[in-house]
Amino acid sequence: MRRMLALMAFAVLALAFAPAAVAKEITAAKVCGPDGCQAVDDESSRFALMEAGSPTDPPARAPFYRVSAEFAAEGHRETVSFDAVPKHEVIRYDDGNWYTMTAQQTALIDKLMGDAKAFPADGLMGAAEPPAPQPAPAGDADSPLWPEGVIIALVALAAAFGIRRFSGRWRPASS
Repeated sequence: MRRMLALMAFAVLALAFAPAAVAKEITAAKVCGPDGCQAVDDESSRFALMEAGSPTDPPARAPFYRVSAEFAAEGHRETVSFDAVPKHEVIRYDDGNWYTMTAQQTALIDKLMGDAKAFPADGLMGAAEPPAPQPAPAGDADSPLWPEGVIIALVALAAAFGIRRFSGRWRPASS
């Protein structure tokens, strides 16, 4: 019991003298396309823009916007950037990792950029290559000979066999 009280007292003292957590403030954020950038004015929108969903696989190439935000903490500034791909609702951070976009991110980027042109798809780094076209398998089921052609051939063969078989029975007798 004494040991437990001593450990609890130590934990309380350690927490009491721990340094205060450093809060980072997003001082600026913007969404850019090839024709210019749109600033994100209010703080709640800047925070919503910087949230990310869960990790995901790279999408196929698609047009994208460049998003950047500036953070300030204890006298120094730091910039974080990522590529937003609204078509696939994913983002790619500069470290190469892909994440799903939150609904708020998608709505905010759509609202800010409207009909503004996005960067072309071929500039998106780290996107998955489109799958190679698969050759049609031999004996394709879409062939005009299957199954209707085979059925017609079988019916014609049966009819020919039947005509030949019965044609000998109905000959008039020779006199």
